[in-house]
Amino acid sequence: MADLSRYLPLSRRPDVDESGVTADRRVETAEVLRALAVVLRAGGAATWTRPTERAGWRVAEVAAELARGFDRSRTRRAIDAAERFVRGGEARRLDELEPLPSPDAAAAAFDARADELLARERPTGIVELDDAVVAALLVGGAAGTSVPLSPRASGAVALRRAAAAPTEIRAVIAGRTLRATDAGWEFGHGSPLVDTADGMLRFLTGIGTVAPHPPTDAERPKPDA
Repeated sequence: MADLSRYLPLSRRPDVDESGVTADRRVETAEVLRALAVVLRAGGAATWTRPTERAGWRVAEVAAELARGFDRSRTRRAIDAAERFVRGGEARRLDELEPLPSPDAAAAAFDARADELLARERPTGIVELDDAVVAALLVGGAAGTSVPLSPRASGAVALRRAAAAPTEIRAVIAGRTLRATDAGWEFGHGSPLVDTADGMLRFLTGIGTVAPHPPTDAERPKPDA
């Protein structure tokens, strides 16, 4: 199983040739946006109004927040994230959010953004990929499905979230290796904790409360023949 840190620029790695390593996440972000568009079109009006795991937020609001937040600066994203933890912050964000008219409108916005990302020369960093993945987790959970995420997308966001995890999450993962049982990536040091990529991301983003667990015999890597 590959250690994802080999494929990502990490300051604490040994000095190696990083000419083939990139922090550009245009391709991964575009893939997630297009997958979200597929789920929204398939779910239609029924999925559009379902509640998500973010209290008070339906699929419609999660989709609108993602679409309206394209091209936010790092500073703006940090402020928006901090406001979620302020008393009444979530309600205020909902009040200020400009809605989208339909799931088809959201899907069209996501497809257009994906085309724009792939066509432009300017790279896309991890923060926009993180936004898209969080929306995918919330929408997928409400729709009763999993929005497909590539191993590079799920692994990059998991690594970012683990590095900046709040105290209660860091207490669980500190000194452990995190391994996605269905995505072929792992990172960290110490005895492993495992889950699917979806489950790992739900825990690391705070959307879910089920922590990764020590591997069962069936979840342990098979020795090479």
